[in-house]
Amino acid sequence: MNVLMLGWELPPNISGGLGTACAGLLRGMEYIEGLRVTFVMPAVSGEEGLPHVRLLGLQQAPSIHHAYARVDASAGQRAAVGSYRYGIFREVREYAENALALLGDAQAFDIIHAHDWLTFEAAVALREKSGKNLVVHVHSTEFDRSGGGVPDPGIYEIERRGMEKADRIIAVSEYTKNIIVAKYGQPPDKIEVVRNAIELRGSRGVVRHSINGKVVTFLGRITCQKGPEFFVDAAYKISERMEDVRFVMAGDGDLLPLVKSLVKSLGLGNRFSFPGFLDTDGVSALLAESDLLIMPSISEPFGLVALEAMDAGVPVLLSRHCGLADMLEYVVKIDPHETGHIAEAGVGLLADPDRARAMVDNARAEVGQFSWTASAKQLHRLYGGLLEKAPICVA
Repeated sequence: MNVLMLGWELPPNISGGLGTACAGLLRGMEYIEGLRVTFVMPAVSGEEGLPHVRLLGLQQAPSIHHAYARVDASAGQRAAVGSYRYGIFREVREYAENALALLGDAQAFDIIHAHDWLTFEAAVALREKSGKNLVVHVHSTEFDRSGGGVPDPGIYEIERRGMEKADRIIAVSEYTKNIIVAKYGQPPDKIEVVRNAIELRGSRGVVRHSINGKVVTFLGRITCQKGPEFFVDAAYKISERMEDVRFVMAGDGDLLPLVKSLVKSLGLGNRFSFPGFLDTDGVSALLAESDLLIMPSISEPFGLVALEAMDAGVPVLLSRHCGLADMLEYVVKIDPHETGHIAEAGVGLLADPDRARAMVDNARAEVGQFSWTASAKQLHRLYGGLLEKAPICVA
């Protein structure tokens, strides 16, 4: 079985969970006999060790670290705050044009599988030209990324058309499936939930030494979706009750200048660190130093960072508006806006090491239920089901 997979990024060049998830699925597919994947992206990445995968670059290298970034009007940009970075739609169109030029009618493939809205235009064009079955994989929606605000109408339309033209839709959680049904009008039986996973790493015996005192961590894009202002407010409340606590906000995003200004105005400048975007090793090192992870996302399709923290032995306060919330027991579930409750829960775990340790021990066992190999096998069965059906009619 030959699968044409359209993506935007792979490690080490990633902007967040999308590239990490794609790489995980590809590694899981390695153990499926007879499955071959051609993975297409804007430029060839450095991902190695995937003999069953052919990587194709389109000789066009957009700034992947800003693919989901919104423009900050205060930085002298002409667009309004919250609109997408200038040029991203042009890059998406170029991706589609270059994919068509490179791959022709895609007759050499059995299935077309597209990851997120950035590749949907290319996927639909190839599907309509070739008549091959199309699977679209929704890792997040514009309703997630807008953080409860007004979704970008251009991106919404690309997402809606991609889902409409697809033969099957993959959602990373029941939470995301429900959004696809409610906001995009797709029938539930067209959508299959295929969970993300992580590569189990553990704490690997790292000895903590670089940060004194307790460490509370935020890890993710600093955008409206991730609720960074709720983290800062909860941090302020925690700092009023505990002196020996530091806060780390790792990541980049359009709200970073605003968050830094808020931290300064609250008099917390000497207790906060902003290390910027971290690669895989940097994330592991930070988690090894952390006593608590707070994930106050307004809308989070899955939440890979939470699994990584649990695997590393870090207790997690997890937003109820997260795909993982319904899958996990050994996390503390929070409402992002209720920062007083977040602070109370955080202080409770920081002040009670025995309770935190018990929670971590149970959580590590729970993380074991998530497997890229199992998710890849589920996708393989879905592909097979599509190929068993009668040939589709090109719309």
